[in-house]
Amino acid sequence: MFGSKVLITVIFLLLSSAIYPQQEGDRIIAIVGNEIILESDFQYQVQLYARQNKLTQIPPALAQQIFQQMLTDKIIYAKAVQEGIEVTDDEISRELQYRIESLSNQVGGITALEEIYGMSIGKLRIILRDELAKNLKADKLKRKKFSGGIKVSDREVREFFNTYSDSLPPASEEYELSHIAVTRSISQAEKDEARQKALRLIDSLNNGADFSALAKKYSDDEGSAVNGGNLGPGKRGMFVKNFEDALFSLSIGEISQPVETEFGYHIILLDEIDGEIRTARHILIKYPRLESSDMETLLMLSDVKSQIERGDITFEEAAAKYSQDESTKSNGGYIGFVPVERLSEDVTKALEKISDGQITEPIRIGDDFSYGYEILKRISYVPSHKLNLEQDYDRIKKLASFFKEGKEMEKWVNEMRETIYVDVKF
Repeated sequence: MFGSKVLITVIFLLLSSAIYPQQEGDRIIAIVGNEIILESDFQYQVQLYARQNKLTQIPPALAQQIFQQMLTDKIIYAKAVQEGIEVTDDEISRELQYRIESLSNQVGGITALEEIYGMSIGKLRIILRDELAKNLKADKLKRKKFSGGIKVSDREVREFFNTYSDSLPPASEEYELSHIAVTRSISQAEKDEARQKALRLIDSLNNGADFSALAKKYSDDEGSAVNGGNLGPGKRGMFVKNFEDALFSLSIGEISQPVETEFGYHIILLDEIDGEIRTARHILIKYPRLESSDMETLLMLSDVKSQIERGDITFEEAAAKYSQDESTKSNGGYIGFVPVERLSEDVTKALEKISDGQITEPIRIGDDFSYGYEILKRISYVPSHKLNLEQDYDRIKKLASFFKEGKEMEKWVNEMRETIYVDVKF
């Protein structure tokens, strides 16, 4: 329900230098330790910021801020290397899986992600892995430095507000919400249908059908299907567990039985082994979406809503019992205040139809790859307004904390520059 443009921006920035390597005539605009910043990297990030924030042009001052952030990131990474900060393969693999899943959810699924980058998910994992390792080292150093967190006193909050109140953004129009969310599970009937289709394709392969031709015609992995299912070279940690276990158990030329993952059923053909590297092709058969499976979830949530409205159970009790959102169910499903711009159009329309204290009908959330349904309790509605200490103290305290953290970070980075080689060439 709640998308994050920031997440997309961060991951696109992380990928930019890897996907867009140095071009002929590209200029090095900064050297930090053993790392460089290319002019093409900087231009790409400026353009990306403009697209993400719907700006037709970037003022010079803002472009300078973007460059300074790039410089800061490189300095922190260089210091992490200098201090011997290490990350394990398991840490990188977990973060890689989280980033891929998060980004795919933001853009509408794995297929959409592959279309955006014009490459298979396997190749995208290869590109992203090394950059994530650097990012994790820098994050470890930052956590070590600010392990106690940035605390602000009441006096600091009030001084911050008195100093910057005229330049603080207004509070957004928002709803205070609780929810009961249920993930739309893949039914056994859907699994059976996908598996049977995969088995029929394996029969065709065993009878001499061409793997690449079948992949192009039947695979639901559009990113690799156009290349005959080719995933390119990959090593352990780049694939989801079931797929990886099957891949590394195959001999060259061997075709797997249907391999079940959260994406569907895979048929894998191992083409080449080079040490720890495997080159393979696959055919993905996604789970079909049967209307009967959705209806089960919708009827269940509708029944829960009726129980709450009859007084058989409170919303909070129902959230603890039925909600699958682990982050909120123990707190009665309480989400908090959510700006309207972070809500989908369907959610906003549903909330506008009810009053404070009432509950929406079940609403679909997520994307075609991973979705579910939720019912929302509208606790209160807050119109947009100028920030004030009485009504928005917690929000102002958070802004004051960010401000103080920025000052502490700036001081720390300046101290690190005493021991890190930095050469800015423009």
